[in-house]
Amino acid sequence: MMFSFTLPAALFIGMLFLTACGRSNGPDVETMVSDLEKQNQQKKATSESSAPAPVSALTSPSILAATGLAAQDERAEIILLLPDSRIAMQEFQRNGLSMLVSRQAGYKLTTSDAAGSSTQQLEQFRQAIVAKPAAILVSPIDPPAIAALIVEAQTHGITVIGLDKRMLNEGCASVVFSDQRRVGRMAADTIIDALKRKAADEKRTEITGRVVQLRGVDDSYSTNEIAEGFSEGLRMQSGVILVHDAPADWSTENATKSTTEAFNLQKNFDAIYAHSDAIAIGAAKAAETAGQRESVFIVGTDGLSGQKRGLELVRLGEIDASVVQPALVDLALQIIVKLRSDKAFKPQPSYEILPVVILPKNVEQSLRTGTYKLPNL
Repeated sequence: MMFSFTLPAALFIGMLFLTACGRSNGPDVETMVSDLEKQNQQKKATSESSAPAPVSALTSPSILAATGLAAQDERAEIILLLPDSRIAMQEFQRNGLSMLVSRQAGYKLTTSDAAGSSTQQLEQFRQAIVAKPAAILVSPIDPPAIAALIVEAQTHGITVIGLDKRMLNEGCASVVFSDQRRVGRMAADTIIDALKRKAADEKRTEITGRVVQLRGVDDSYSTNEIAEGFSEGLRMQSGVILVHDAPADWSTENATKSTTEAFNLQKNFDAIYAHSDAIAIGAAKAAETAGQRESVFIVGTDGLSGQKRGLELVRLGEIDASVVQPALVDLALQIIVKLRSDKAFKPQPSYEILPVVILPKNVEQSLRTGTYKLPNL
């Protein structure tokens, strides 16, 4: 149990993301990703000599064309352009949308991964336009760079949905986003609340704390926005200071190294904020090795389900909290389906989905009712 005031995390389990096409009458994103992971495990266990598996919704278009299946497939295509699926949250978006689309009659999904390259994403966007899909969902690396392509796509009758706040003025049919500064501020508020409880337990009136931040990478829009929001939140309590700030390159191993370095330099601190749950578990390992895990409050980001992911880590008490990043793709798909089925429907220019903090005390409720709420269309 981290800090004397933290509830036993082992009492609670899981959380549910909301559905793409309704909260109460459809499968949720978490369940779909879990199903997908089970399918992948089954595929790995299947012998190469067994009968061919059905064509996946994510099968390369070139492979489909080579087999002659492309001409027979009249489903409306949705193309998802991701910046870097090596990041856990983006992998989750891809897998979750894959399952949502597979259960939506008349649609198929293709994804492209830019692996962090703006140039590669530009080329993938051009190829997506050539494919003439029903819709393109794009999480951009460099929003202004793709502005002209958004206009070109729309001239071909392709709906473009942005998955980033920076795309609000780039001409998309709609933008679905979660404010990254808000994510950072919520993490800061969670740590300050923990430090307040600690001070109360120790009969202190002054709220103090030494805090470490572990970023995803050294410099990117998302990490910079989260870090700025986190700093803004910490500044609300003058006795709480950031004593160490380092990148972990989205790696558990690097997070362990960076946290070890922080202990060597700072000797002790009260809390760690990690820009992903994978980073958080690496920090927890270093704190355990240093013999200080019980005195350090650790907050991760993403709140994903599955083995060694955020919700299980909170459940097991390996980290103390996680800020859930909304999947975004669930609402984006809902917009696309409604646009195609209801000719009178006009989406709002943007929809913000609020992140949610998961603690041991609210995981059970989240499991029953979902975590974040989707806005009405």
